[in-house]
Amino acid sequence: MIMFWSTTRTYKLNEARNKWHSGWWSLKIVLWVVTILFPFLLPHEIIQIYGHVSHFGAGVFLLVQLISMIRFIAWINDLCGKYGGRCQIHVMIVALIAYCVCLVGIILMYLWYAPQPYCLLNLFFITGTLILLQIMTSVSLHSKVNAGILSPGLMGLYTVYLCWSAMRRQDYQSLPILWNFYQYS
Repeated sequence: MIMFWSTTRTYKLNEARNKWHSGWWSLKIVLWVVTILFPFLLPHEIIQIYGHVSHFGAGVFLLVQLISMIRFIAWINDLCGKYGGRCQIHVMIVALIAYCVCLVGIILMYLWYAPQPYCLLNLFFITGTLILLQIMTSVSLHSKVNAGILSPGLMGLYTVYLCWSAMRRQDYQSLPILWNFYQYS
């Protein structure tokens, strides 16, 4: 954050803030080491407060990442549209691969993270991801939008990745509980 706020709106190469941005490496390395070691000196209560605040930061990060991903996919789609017929076979292959990976990922999530019918939360999110993929494809292929299948295919990859990451995180959080159960039984 220090680097971000201190170099925002730096336009000229000879400006003092640009020298800070592209130089002064010894000071930046010292600041980096201090920021790495500083949290170990903080009391436990402050770390817990930071943990709660970081949930908000994670949501903001996901929102920024989503916007960046949408802009990137739109840029690829525009680039392929500019080249017309020469790029169509490549778009079809990439979209087909994207949809296949999405479907394989969703099937594997059903098998690994929702093997029992009582895994309702996992079933809800995996099914929601599948429905979202279908909605994105339907909207993209609608005659008024006519965006093709590349955009929803690539965005589907991202949503399947997010769902998979959430399932993995939840799976890792339950491991200590399972270990304690097996240890004492």
